[in-house]
Amino acid sequence: MLVAITRAVSPAMNHCELTHLPRTEIGILKVAEQHRRYEAYLAGLGATVISLAAEPELPDSVFVEDPAVVEDEVAIMTRMGAESRRKETESLAQVLARFRPLRWLREPATLEGGDVMRVGAKLFVGLSARTNATGIAQLAFELKPYGYSVEAVEVLGCLHLKSACSYVGSRTILANRAMIDTVPFHGFDLVGVPEDEPRA
Repeated sequence: MLVAITRAVSPAMNHCELTHLPRTEIGILKVAEQHRRYEAYLAGLGATVISLAAEPELPDSVFVEDPAVVEDEVAIMTRMGAESRRKETESLAQVLARFRPLRWLREPATLEGGDVMRVGAKLFVGLSARTNATGIAQLAFELKPYGYSVEAVEVLGCLHLKSACSYVGSRTILANRAMIDTVPFHGFDLVGVPEDEPRA
């Protein structure tokens, strides 16, 4: 059974964490409608959608990928780099525990799921403003018994690794080379994004 865990948009989203973008007004009603369509699309693909209630005190909590790295065998609860987001793990962990055993990263580790890109049994993890070397090492330790390997990738000019690249299958990665160190992707085909559309 395919399960997708989502969380409703926080009414406080306009107070979200920002690192690389200027603050602009977010249309909460529009975002909520886009999120509803996203959930409907997941359901249309055959997923059972578990939609968690909005967290009014946690503006970034719609991004459920960041508090956990979920693999087939285990879910690793992260310790997010943005301290204001760390309470997001509590209600998410309660739901994930129904499907996977949980492991927890420990201080001084920081790691956010947006920095984790999986290719088969290998996880590339961005060394970024939100994910540190200790977090990457602890993730590698927790996943090694299940046959996963972890490799760090330096993130240079964006929030998360997956802000700069995406695995598209067939050993191919769509990447903004200016935002990441591409050396760890030796052996992959890199498709660059246009310079005039750096967030493509």
